[in-house]
Amino acid sequence: MTERLRNVHGLRVPRHMVMEILRIVDPDRVSARRTQRFSRRLYSNKGPNYLVHIDGYDKITPFGFAIHGAICGFSRRILWLKVGRSNKDPYVVGHYFLHYVDSIGGVPRCIRMDRGTENVFIEDIQKAMRWSHTDDMAGENSVLYGSSHRNQRIERWWLSLRQNGADYWINLFKDMESQGIVSTDNNLHMECLRFCFTRLIQTELDQIANEWNQHRVRRTGADVSGKPDLLFFLPSEYGTVDFKTEVDARDIHAIQSMCTIPRPSGCEEEFEDVCQNLLILNGKTEPKDTQEALDLYAWLVSKLEGNVHQI
Repeated sequence: MTERLRNVHGLRVPRHMVMEILRIVDPDRVSARRTQRFSRRLYSNKGPNYLVHIDGYDKITPFGFAIHGAICGFSRRILWLKVGRSNKDPYVVGHYFLHYVDSIGGVPRCIRMDRGTENVFIEDIQKAMRWSHTDDMAGENSVLYGSSHRNQRIERWWLSLRQNGADYWINLFKDMESQGIVSTDNNLHMECLRFCFTRLIQTELDQIANEWNQHRVRRTGADVSGKPDLLFFLPSEYGTVDFKTEVDARDIHAIQSMCTIPRPSGCEEEFEDVCQNLLILNGKTEPKDTQEALDLYAWLVSKLEGNVHQI
């Protein structure tokens, strides 16, 4: 302030006098500055489906596993958490959104996501189903775009995902790469990884989401404390309502029929058929844990290494 008075207004005022005047005219901000703490913006969300945060998680994408998820801003409930071949395909992420819309029988009041091309289908669905409504967030306003830093709810939760299990897979695949077991430039290696590990990763993601949705989240700022599942499904117990807008199930199913998604394994359809046939011919089964997946991966690579042209 002393510098501003001198440079902008041409007033030379002693620093101690400026400090005394500020204590008189703005005591609250002076006190806040003394604590050396930021005054953070409070996140406000009125109820379930008031604002849904959508984003992709790319920490293990280099190894062929693309995670996509969504979280309710009010309850902090994980609405979906899926792993697949890609989280950049608009039809794939659109299918995740449509499945959620079908499960609740409506669309959220508003959704927030970044401007990636993978979100164009979700944007069209959300706006179309909210187009005829008359509230202040209907139609075009029902989709909020911004950078990842603005999508704070889901971005913060990705840290929890890494702490609760994703870090294990990141380290496992990096160790396999450093040992020369996996080459991310080798398409055969990537397809074998997807075939062997996608189902295991999805099973763990389901467990992480279920555990999160049933644990008690503490209150921070303007948030309501409680278990995400209870906050989401019993909003009346917390003095609020579900802000979803009901839609005709026939419209949802008609759009779903236009969405194509990859097989559960995440690898190419033809490659999966080859691997499944190899398992049957050799009396093997799909892996049930990490060690079985590692053994099957090594076995498949050794079997297929010389026959890539047949796949």
